[in-house]
Amino acid sequence: MFQQRKKKSIGMASAAVLIGTLAIAGCGNNNTEGGASPSAEPQTSPPASASASAAPSGSAAASTEPYTLKWLKAQDISVPYDPENDVVKQAIEQKLNIKIDAEMVDVQQYKTKLNLKMSSEDIPDVVRIDFADDFQKYAPLGAFVDLTDLINEQDTPNIMREVSPEVFEQAKVNGRIYGIPYQGGPGAGYRWDLVMRKDYIEAAGATVPKTLDEYYNLLKQIKAERPDVIPLGGYTAQIGQVKFANNSFDHIFGAFGVTPGFFTEQDGKFSNYDIDPRMKDALLFLQKMYKEGLIDKEFATIKEEQLRAKLYSGKLFSWMGWWSTANDYDTQIETNELIKAKQLGANDKLPDQSGEPFKYLALTDSLTGADGKAVAPMGAPFSQMTAISAKTKDPKRVLAIIEDSLSLENQMLTVWGIEGEDYKIENDKMVTATDLLDPTTKQDKDGHYRGTQSYLFAPGLNGWPRYLESLPLRFSESLDVAINNPYQITDASNYLDSPTKVAKLVELNTMRDSVFTQIIMGGDIKKFDEFVEKWKAQGGTQILSELEASFQQKVGK
Repeated sequence: MFQQRKKKSIGMASAAVLIGTLAIAGCGNNNTEGGASPSAEPQTSPPASASASAAPSGSAAASTEPYTLKWLKAQDISVPYDPENDVVKQAIEQKLNIKIDAEMVDVQQYKTKLNLKMSSEDIPDVVRIDFADDFQKYAPLGAFVDLTDLINEQDTPNIMREVSPEVFEQAKVNGRIYGIPYQGGPGAGYRWDLVMRKDYIEAAGATVPKTLDEYYNLLKQIKAERPDVIPLGGYTAQIGQVKFANNSFDHIFGAFGVTPGFFTEQDGKFSNYDIDPRMKDALLFLQKMYKEGLIDKEFATIKEEQLRAKLYSGKLFSWMGWWSTANDYDTQIETNELIKAKQLGANDKLPDQSGEPFKYLALTDSLTGADGKAVAPMGAPFSQMTAISAKTKDPKRVLAIIEDSLSLENQMLTVWGIEGEDYKIENDKMVTATDLLDPTTKQDKDGHYRGTQSYLFAPGLNGWPRYLESLPLRFSESLDVAINNPYQITDASNYLDSPTKVAKLVELNTMRDSVFTQIIMGGDIKKFDEFVEKWKAQGGTQILSELEASFQQKVGK
């Protein structure tokens, strides 16, 4: 989909963000990144608000009986995993005196499943939910516990250490706190790189492009010299729907000074890049690229695993990639090349390559346009909330569990796993185990799963403990490229109030995705002008008006 992503420069340390893909429910050894499915409208309203009157007292682990938490876990269901045989989950349960009742749902269907549960009597005790639409929709209806009087320096110091009062202020709905802002790891920022086959660039006698013109000319050269290679690939995260996953064409849109979905503000007046005249120019350029065979003909329907197959077999030159995937992709390409050269057996595996420089891939940030500028869609300081269901039987104890989970010791467990097994401390530095799991079974030598980063409550905005120490060379390099992209911009509508945006944005985005796809694949460019008028008439104009009013209120005018 044309979906905005977060970004923030890593001035302090190359820090950042382990896994914005954790965004749904953690990434870890047993999850993969993937888009969330569109919201399903609830059949009924959530229950009346539950508000606890006193702050949690004492440690959650001090209670005698373990507290059972219903947990909706996003999982790549194609990957072997059994929560009851997860030793990290068991260690977390013992440490926090809880029992996690995990219901598995495919990562691509998480949002749809959560929305269905929100309209039923079977709401998980703790939910990870998108702030921009679902959280702001359900919170005023009483779906979540009101935490306003429960979160403070005295009673929840760990939570307050992770999330500042200013961020809590941004996360309020109708002036109340109904959840804990969740970022998904340290830092915030744009975490996508333009990834290309370095060996193909070198064979073409070219260099890594920095401008859109250089990139376009390189794609034409690659197509001419390698007719069986797709110059630019994209994929869909939504099975059976006409949508692009993640940021497939960010680098093209960005060079025209636009990025799909983002609202803009100038002198108090709001607009949206989706209806910007420059978006029309970008779509015409993408249409030309598609017509010239520079874009994969299957980009609107292909799934990520199919894109990977093309990449591994040498049939793909470039694509927009999430920062953490480049390491595995490079290793798989090398494996295939060695097998073709008969230097590696068909079933043989290479040892971990993450500490070595990239061999087959080159990564770069935004391409600049004719004016020497670009944009890359940086996200807001947080995009999701960890909320306690109004249906939970003991909300104060659940909050105490979350508070306990955010101690330094317990974050080490919930993020990194068991010391001495999933990680160890050497010379006062953390080293994570990279060869603990069998790549096929996803189990350790004792037959156990190890779901690190799979059962996190509210890892905060200030960073996971010892995160920077955990990054091998390739991960560090690819993350640096992504988060140090100098062209990042934020959405001007972040945290402004617009009921129409909450109610209508999914519908408007779905219309946009369909129209933009049609145009790229050769549709009449007049469809863009028709889309602009429909966007305005079907809620867009009202959204802009509401954003302007909210903006004026926030700036005190």
